[in-house]
Amino acid sequence: MIFQTERLKVRKPDKTDIEMYFKLWNSPEVMQNVGFPQGLKISKETISEQIKNQDETEYDKTLVVVEKSSDEAIGECKLGFPNEEGISITDIKLLPEFRGNDYGKEIKNALCLYLFSRTNCKIVEASPNKKNIASRKIQEACGGVKVREGVYHFPESMRDFTEDVNLIIYYIYKKKWLEMNLQIEKINNGKERSRICEKVILSLPNWFGLEKVNKEYIEKVANTTFYAAYMFGKEVGFFSIISHFPQTCEIYVCGILSEYQRLGLGTKLLKVIEKDLKKKGVKFLTVKTLSASHPDKGYAKTRKFYEASEFVPLEEFKTLWGETNPCLFMVKEL
Repeated sequence: MIFQTERLKVRKPDKTDIEMYFKLWNSPEVMQNVGFPQGLKISKETISEQIKNQDETEYDKTLVVVEKSSDEAIGECKLGFPNEEGISITDIKLLPEFRGNDYGKEIKNALCLYLFSRTNCKIVEASPNKKNIASRKIQEACGGVKVREGVYHFPESMRDFTEDVNLIIYYIYKKKWLEMNLQIEKINNGKERSRICEKVILSLPNWFGLEKVNKEYIEKVANTTFYAAYMFGKEVGFFSIISHFPQTCEIYVCGILSEYQRLGLGTKLLKVIEKDLKKKGVKFLTVKTLSASHPDKGYAKTRKFYEASEFVPLEEFKTLWGETNPCLFMVKEL
């Protein structure tokens, strides 16, 4: 599986998908939007060969969209690998009987999430047929901005079974997409703080692998200052802050769900937190993390995040968390 949403899964195609592709690619209702008013008229044998000859990467190829509730393949999508300008081209085609469920918007946002978090993509591009109102609404609902119009002309050799396509080019900009879908809230309910903390840290065993420590985090965050990040209305990360002195606070524990990492959510959370702390007269924000003298690759990324956020190493405590987990104490002046 490449990724999943609340209702759908996206995976690489296999021989069980031949019937779906045969139906999808030969459907005039679907393919007229890309210039084939009578469908592709493609054979099952050709489809089978195309599936068999695909390479291992998930980019720039057809991927299968599966409905979770029925485990039925319902269409295809594409993740375009970004070009030198950071532009990725995406595509979605669904069987007509599965339209009208907002599946298109769900997949489009998931394509954006995958590209923005895993590649250097800055812009997600789509070029729906001007007559394809449903596809245009999907682009706009996901933050797409119309940048230009154009016409695709097929080669002369294909004119007998194709027609020119009047296109509208839409761009979804990473910054705008995040602004549309990210909410940061200060959580005042202790039980809700613990619930969010539990959900996030238990999904990150590479960072939170000790049951006893996790239990302590989940219990203690209920009495801390707590900020949560939401994407598409669901909690995806948090920061828990404790105060030692009027002018000093510490990041007690924090985490971002793995599929939402590398989007800059931690940075955005920190900016909100630092702004609030400054208003209260706090001058220093500290954090304890695993020292570089430990080879853990996950915490190496964590240290890079704090360094990029202008935290500086202050002291290493080799036995604070036990001899096998050296602690690095870092501080930032607000």
